[in-house]
Amino acid sequence: MRRVLAGGKEIDRCLSCGALWFDCGEIRELTDGRLAADAEGETLPEPRGGELPKMHRQAASLFCPRCGGHIRAVDFQMTGIPVLHCLACHGYLAPRRCAAAISARFRSFRQQGKSFADLGESLAKAVKRRMELQHGPVVRPSDVQIPLPVVVPLADGGPSPSSFPVVTYLLIGLSIGVYLFSRIGGGTPSLPGGLSGLPPGAGISWGFLPAVLVSIFLHAGVLPLAAGVLFLFVLGDNVEDRMGWLPFLFLYLLCGVIAGAAHLLWGKPEGYAALGSAGAVAGVLGAYLVFFPDVSIRMYGLGQIRTVPAYLFACAWVAAAFLIGPGPFTDLVNPALLSLPGNIAGFGAGVSGAVLWQFWETPSPVPPPPDEG
Repeated sequence: MRRVLAGGKEIDRCLSCGALWFDCGEIRELTDGRLAADAEGETLPEPRGGELPKMHRQAASLFCPRCGGHIRAVDFQMTGIPVLHCLACHGYLAPRRCAAAISARFRSFRQQGKSFADLGESLAKAVKRRMELQHGPVVRPSDVQIPLPVVVPLADGGPSPSSFPVVTYLLIGLSIGVYLFSRIGGGTPSLPGGLSGLPPGAGISWGFLPAVLVSIFLHAGVLPLAAGVLFLFVLGDNVEDRMGWLPFLFLYLLCGVIAGAAHLLWGKPEGYAALGSAGAVAGVLGAYLVFFPDVSIRMYGLGQIRTVPAYLFACAWVAAAFLIGPGPFTDLVNPALLSLPGNIAGFGAGVSGAVLWQFWETPSPVPPPPDEG
């Protein structure tokens, strides 16, 4: 092995095969573009090729070159690129072609990040100009809020689920069925106790749990219903595949309950009475961000369709949660919004649940074999 410098850190490169060894945390030198990895014209692994099973077989007889612990083949951050990972010291061994593929994949993510920031700035100016044409050259924030269009995922670049996402499609079907039934019946959907929605800032009273659970499946209009369905359809199947159907269902409902409770406790009283799955799908987004932070997402936001990494999509959604409020746009689509505390609480619950799940599913380090010498 020969040491190469990248961003002030020393990375080990094999002089024979060109493989790279990264101690814990050092692989960011490759993903952040501070370390060049070149396969010199060799064919790179396909996104979901057959190299992972082959590397699984190889890993069975290998030990960590750093600490002697057991290593296993993993799909690096769900990109479809296989690497070897030490269970004890958490280092990575990336073959030459795989390192080049990781470098190329994350280079495109970094380029898209700048484009996304430029897009947000230009579209914000365009929205402001349209508002000035409607309301005059001087618009005071206290009088008119500039509407921020909805941010929703359209598709993702994650791996296909290994099993059918039963709970995801069941939740989608239940939400659509309840909405159609309420519209065919001609009545306005209401929560247990006769409430039209969860009143912000009203506080938690006895029996709030049934109302919050029912509110997850009631929607005030077709557009908020479509937004919730898109979040589940695009992101929910991968999260369910990672966690399993029962833990995923529990996480979805728990995020919805926590978001509803935060809306009741800390929402501004003059806000909307909330309906819909906004808090629950915010939790799904939070879990997806933890499990697949760098997977690309095809999104609609701010009037355009773009492809960005999951962490940038989450940033756009958080910006929408902070900035969207009563105004011409929200009155038009009538989303019966959760308040900002509700949205953030649901998102935070999803992040926390995914982090705990990662901690639980990580196997305990296996001690190295005894030295027979």
